[in-house]
Amino acid sequence: MNGTCFDHVDTPPMKVWLYPEEGWARASCNSHWLLKTPWWSRRHCHILEVEGTRRHKTVGRVVPTREGEVVVEGTFRGHQDGDFRLVLTSAALTPADQRLGYLMTGSLERGDRKLGKWQTTHLAVTKRSGFS
Repeated sequence: MNGTCFDHVDTPPMKVWLYPEEGWARASCNSHWLLKTPWWSRRHCHILEVEGTRRHKTVGRVVPTREGEVVVEGTFRGHQDGDFRLVLTSAALTPADQRLGYLMTGSLERGDRKLGKWQTTHLAVTKRSGFS
């Protein structure tokens, strides 16, 4: 992952907008993730988390699920609740979501993978090009 840039691989990164859940205790600013599939694997993806001026990188695993759903799991090292699970689906889109330009909606869960304790922290949305 060191020395790689998201711009150097053939496909553009997918931007996932993250909106904090009301029940999440910690303060959160406007944040988004950039997901990029490397040329060497379709089961992994580079993740760049952008929170204000802070940026964090990791490599996540793309877990196979049912059609129309994407699950990305991984860990941000050195973070409290560093384990995450991002679930995006296109099956639950409403006509209102489609008018807003959403391609996929879902949730971001953070917690402890070993204990199996997860907390939904953000609503996750990907948008069509031209909608920002």
